[in-house]
Amino acid sequence: MNYLLFWSICASYFAGWITNCILLFTNERIAKGWGEKILLLGLFLQFIYIILDLITSGTFPLDSLSGLFLFLSFFTILIFFVVEFKFPNQIFKIVIPPVSLFFMVLSITISDHAIVAKAFLDKSPGFGNFMLFAHASCSMLGYLLFGVACLTSMFYLYQENKIKKKTLLLSDEKVPSLGFLDKMNYKVIAMGFLFLSVGILLGINMKIISTSGQIQLSLRQLLPVTTWLIYASFLIDRFINGLRGKITSMWSIAGFLAAVTSFLYEVSLLIKQT
Repeated sequence: MNYLLFWSICASYFAGWITNCILLFTNERIAKGWGEKILLLGLFLQFIYIILDLITSGTFPLDSLSGLFLFLSFFTILIFFVVEFKFPNQIFKIVIPPVSLFFMVLSITISDHAIVAKAFLDKSPGFGNFMLFAHASCSMLGYLLFGVACLTSMFYLYQENKIKKKTLLLSDEKVPSLGFLDKMNYKVIAMGFLFLSVGILLGINMKIISTSGQIQLSLRQLLPVTTWLIYASFLIDRFINGLRGKITSMWSIAGFLAAVTSFLYEVSLLIKQT
């Protein structure tokens, strides 16, 4: 492991986050954009780090729990830039970077225990690694997008409260409207739902292959499906009844809490196996 490169990435994410916080509260126009540039440097360094780690170790990165958190960090900051490009000057630049930094640090402290049964990869290493990468990537992207939707919902409730209390200043720059936040919440959830659906289907197939066709139900499988059902109900309700506003935000937050529960339970099982 290249520790110099690793801690350079962490330093970039931390410096970019601190810079964004300072610029948000001081409104320094001269230094505008520096936080994003520093975070972009960290993203580039992390991409190089992942490639070098793959070359030197010769093992598939998502085979281990530490590799999973490393990719979570990468995907988190990548989603930040996508959201920042589509919806600039929002609160995400304050909230998302430290989450990516948290996953980055966690990747070096967590166990390298395998996250899938060895029997599954032994049956077809090439296809198995592809299935693992697709399953982990889609599932992670789904959960991360649900996290973005949750932050959007919290910002929606915050804006709505300011409007009701008449404390929203007309001088506030580029304050997103409630309608804009509601539409963004719906689009992000729909995209996350698509990724999670693919991830769950691939996970089911991996489970069937590793158990030679024997169906085994456990809380490990039921929690992601429960999360999927919550968001599926939300999307159906919105399509049929036109669900909007505060109820949408509360539903989004509840769905993300279910997603977090599922993720934490999965991680706790992997840690116990060490």
